[in-house]
Amino acid sequence: MRKHGGKLLVLTLVVIIAFSLEKKLDLFSVLADAGQSSTMDQLGSAMAKQFQSRSEHFTLQYAGDKKQLSDTLQTTIRSSLAEDDYTAYILDSYLYTIRSWGDRSTIKIEARYRETPEQTAQVDETVKQALAGLLTPSMNDHQKVKVIHDWIVTRLDYDQSLTRYTAYEALATGKAVCQGYSLLGYKMLKEAGIPVLIAEGSVKTGDHAWNMVQLDGEWYHLDLTWDDPVVQGTEQAGSASSRLQPIRYTYYLKTDKEMKADHDWVKSYPAATASYSEKLQKLGSGDAAEAKAFVQLKEDLGLGWLEAGRTIADRKALSQAVSKQLAVKNDKFQFRYIPGDLLSEDLKDAFLEAGIPVGYSASYEPYGNDGSMLVSVEVSYSN
Repeated sequence: MRKHGGKLLVLTLVVIIAFSLEKKLDLFSVLADAGQSSTMDQLGSAMAKQFQSRSEHFTLQYAGDKKQLSDTLQTTIRSSLAEDDYTAYILDSYLYTIRSWGDRSTIKIEARYRETPEQTAQVDETVKQALAGLLTPSMNDHQKVKVIHDWIVTRLDYDQSLTRYTAYEALATGKAVCQGYSLLGYKMLKEAGIPVLIAEGSVKTGDHAWNMVQLDGEWYHLDLTWDDPVVQGTEQAGSASSRLQPIRYTYYLKTDKEMKADHDWVKSYPAATASYSEKLQKLGSGDAAEAKAFVQLKEDLGLGWLEAGRTIADRKALSQAVSKQLAVKNDKFQFRYIPGDLLSEDLKDAFLEAGIPVGYSASYEPYGNDGSMLVSVEVSYSN
């Protein structure tokens, strides 16, 4: 499976601050009709509206201490952008100037975006059409997250040129870096009514972005890029052979502890502490139709392999399991083997120790990123 961080485009800014000692009554009389902010919170709310409406040039008026304004304006801008992650991650750069006289200041902001309002409108329309075909009234939020995850990772390919960063480019070309995956995930999950964030940090290969989603009050990490089924080194991205790769759920609704195995982040995000496998186990208990849906979801995600009855922990337990299967002449069986790097030799020894003349073949693949293997064994008996 591909593991790539790519490159996150980072906001750039230029600041010009000018404190005028002259009387600028003409300047403030023009701005008076536009309204003014008397607190930094009010100023931040006004900025957020401008950024979210995709304004490229706007002017705001502030009545308050000019030193506080200059000291905290960048923090206020970041807070205003945090109100909507989609806006924050398509904003390419901004420049602001402050001009003050007494306790009256004007802030002029010039902003550049990576996606035009028209392109975002196309994203919105495509997302609505896709969800209309994906979601049904009977689906719960857990099922909605899965179908959106599957739709994105089977539709997109990672952009090896590292030039496509937006949801619009992802949908228009079928390719994007992690930022494009995360922006599209944000749009689709939010439209489906799922609380969602964009998280950023780093992985071994560089800067990286992914999503966080909230289900039943619990937050989880969701890395759509790293669950992409296309493997590097296969035929051209988007080809039939690449699309035959199975969907992965290795980075699907993970805890902080699970993600920190190969992801780092320094920003503050909601704590993700609940095991999703355990959550589905609780939701799937009982005989109700809804409970059965959660049982099926657990199987579809491959989380059933974490159960004790389907997991073999060591060589001794493997020998016992193989002997048991051979005693009842099962010709096929599956299990998850925790010490995956020892599987080949341990499995060979297990068949030898069973002392029953059979032939066998085994196929296996890594399960998640914990070092275990998912194993399928076929046995041929002599009589």
